[in-house]
Amino acid sequence: MTDPSDHDSPTPGSTGSSARRRVAAAVAAALLAGAGTAWLTRPTDPAPATAPEIGTSTDVEVPGTVAPGSAARSASDRAAARRSATARSAAAAPAPAAAPAPDRLRIGRLGVDMRIVPVGVARDGEMALPSTPALAGWYAYGPRPGERSGATVVAAHLDMPGYGIGPIAAIGSLRRGDVIAVRSGPTVRSYTVTSVESTRKTALDLDALFARDGPARLHVVTCGGDFDREARRYDENVVVTAEPTA
Repeated sequence: MTDPSDHDSPTPGSTGSSARRRVAAAVAAALLAGAGTAWLTRPTDPAPATAPEIGTSTDVEVPGTVAPGSAARSASDRAAARRSATARSAAAAPAPAAAPAPDRLRIGRLGVDMRIVPVGVARDGEMALPSTPALAGWYAYGPRPGERSGATVVAAHLDMPGYGIGPIAAIGSLRRGDVIAVRSGPTVRSYTVTSVESTRKTALDLDALFARDGPARLHVVTCGGDFDREARRYDENVVVTAEPTA
């Protein structure tokens, strides 16, 4: 992700038929490696990461965003777009929270230890991600770890040319009961895995993924499934759901 503001000033967590219709354009993973940035590199060995550039997008479209180039053709559509832009501007910055932003993701059983950086929405309306698989992105318009409700979303690219397979690729082997630790400044919170699902990008439930209501939970996402060499993207997302450990 370039910057939390380059998600086209989204209104994360919005619901409705319009968001569901955009599911066909979704995912990441995150949800989330994206078209043009997801690559078939699984047979290769990981190489040292280079300095990250925040700004690549995922294949997971954020509910309530409008992708560039989708300008309305009718007057009513243009008016709706203006109303949507106003609403997005009102949500341009994450609400202040008592808990600090997450900065580290650790999965002891799998040996995963990744730095987390805040991300937003790319100009195509999809969740942005760091441009190296070495880093995970936290969706900064959503709940933080420690908040009482809603889904904290952390995603990373599965792989990338010049890097190889990223640490996040291991999440597909998580099992119910495994523990994920998320550090936020001086505080480390533990989450217990409740489900690991591989879902077609076209069937991903975006409203549930980015939910701001319901019980507090953690979603860790990356790409999975088969790699489409023509589209240069994977056809599935791996979504891990975990709940705060009592």
